[in-house]
Amino acid sequence: MSRPPRHVVMQVVKRSGGATHHVEFIIDDNFSDRLRQLRSLVPPLNSLSRQRDLVIDKVRVRLPNAVWRLGGEVDAAVEGSCIVIAAEGFFNCGGKVRGTREKLVTHTFPIARLVELHAERRVGETFYIRGGVFTNDEPANSESGRWVAALHEMDDARAPESPSDFDTLQGVPLNTGQGSLPAQGAPLN
Repeated sequence: MSRPPRHVVMQVVKRSGGATHHVEFIIDDNFSDRLRQLRSLVPPLNSLSRQRDLVIDKVRVRLPNAVWRLGGEVDAAVEGSCIVIAAEGFFNCGGKVRGTREKLVTHTFPIARLVELHAERRVGETFYIRGGVFTNDEPANSESGRWVAALHEMDDARAPESPSDFDTLQGVPLNTGQGSLPAQGAPLN
């Protein structure tokens, strides 16, 4: 049974501190499957691969539908929106401030936990992740609870409801047994 799309909101850490950023994206069953497939592309780090000069332990994919916010306002100065999937089964979101090239990044969160939450939590629930912790069940008077309440106060404009879109090799399946995805007419990057 296919689950409807839902929002995920992750706190963004700025190295320079300052105002609170967060990033929003849509998760659906396709997004969950892509996370698992991309995770399978990252080879596990073992004693043999640790001795090599170059080791691939992460996969970076673009996430063009993510909405970056500074406080309650959409931050149009963020570019290079992506998700990084690590060999250990964690992911985080990243981007750069266009003018300063400052990196914006979220804390890591387990892929398996996000997929599990998507499958088990009530339909339509927005997931709030702060400091790498799922905060939906935190007490309202905790730091996480106050963060979620503050987001609700300034949350008049939401990202449009649309299917998730990993901007990877469009039209090319990640798993050979998966069959082909519909061609989208975009060039392969």
